[in-house]
Amino acid sequence: MNLGTKLKESGAKNMKEPLYGTYNPSIDSKGRMSFPNKLRDILGAEFYLCIGHDNSYIAVYSPEEFDKYCEKLQTITGEIGTALRRELLAGADKQVPDKQGRIFLAQHLREFAGITDEVTIVGALHKAEIWDTKTYQKVRGTVDPDEKKAALAGMML
Repeated sequence: MNLGTKLKESGAKNMKEPLYGTYNPSIDSKGRMSFPNKLRDILGAEFYLCIGHDNSYIAVYSPEEFDKYCEKLQTITGEIGTALRRELLAGADKQVPDKQGRIFLAQHLREFAGITDEVTIVGALHKAEIWDTKTYQKVRGTVDPDEKKAALAGMML
């Protein structure tokens, strides 16, 4: 049984397979970029962009995964929940790639992620992440090797 099948059985609606891989498309002066075919095929005809909640990247969710994300945010109660939903969702943007497979990265999302001209897109299982390439290169190897080993210790690889 492959991971895509396991994801479907675990309740990941319409998720054909996990999002994975690294891509380096260019972004034009208008904020448009070609979004990788492989990821578009998995995400579907439309998807959502919003700020990353744990770092400076743009998170990309299928409609189903975006719904799950919003449901989880809704479980955070009180003023902090309201503030977090406002912060994380105020700039969310629904995208439908054009005929050339391009999407538009809104200025506020590019500013949040520090994106100017070079981007790196990485698949991260249930979401994709759009990074400024230099920022991604800095954070890529920052996990302490001992912490990494301990976190993966229970996995059969």
